[in-house]
Amino acid sequence: MNLFAMTLISVYTLCLWGYHYLYFYLSERSGVSTRRNLMNDAIVSWFEIALDERDHLLVIHQLRNVIMAVTFLATTAVILLGLLFGFSASSFSGPLENGVYPTWLISFTLIYSFFNFLLCLRHFTRITFLIRSAPEKLVAISGEKAEVYLAGLFIRGNREYTLGRRSMLYGIVALTWLLSPWVFLLLTVGMTVLFIVSYDF
Repeated sequence: MNLFAMTLISVYTLCLWGYHYLYFYLSERSGVSTRRNLMNDAIVSWFEIALDERDHLLVIHQLRNVIMAVTFLATTAVILLGLLFGFSASSFSGPLENGVYPTWLISFTLIYSFFNFLLCLRHFTRITFLIRSAPEKLVAISGEKAEVYLAGLFIRGNREYTLGRRSMLYGIVALTWLLSPWVFLLLTVGMTVLFIVSYDF
């Protein structure tokens, strides 16, 4: 692997995984102001109101809409992987040349995206089963109040959903490496800056 390819992969790794795991870490710290902090507080209040008003069915319907979106994106990731493996099966077994690096990078990113969507579905479907549980049963699981425990499941699912969705976007950006490595580098850094400025802080 030449130095330039290593640099491109390192920048991509820092932007996708380094930044996002740092962002989620900061979002769980008190005293750090991120949009996700505010959203997490709103999610806790949503579960508090839903449990107080015994509006369980509305929560399940809202989760169903999200689960449909997650299922669609997970299916899309699998289809894209199938197409990628189908069109470039010979590339994976060949020598590591410039065209193979983006193919492997896209494949790994889509696989990572798919597994994040699966974890997201696990958390969201668990909520649909537990929302009608007796609050004391939920307290026995984690020692937290029922609404805090359910909100924690939703927040974890939402984190996996964000990682899965953004991984798909980074995977699409990785396609541009096949056209120009400089365009790939510019778009990777530019999209990360856009997330930081417009969506996260």
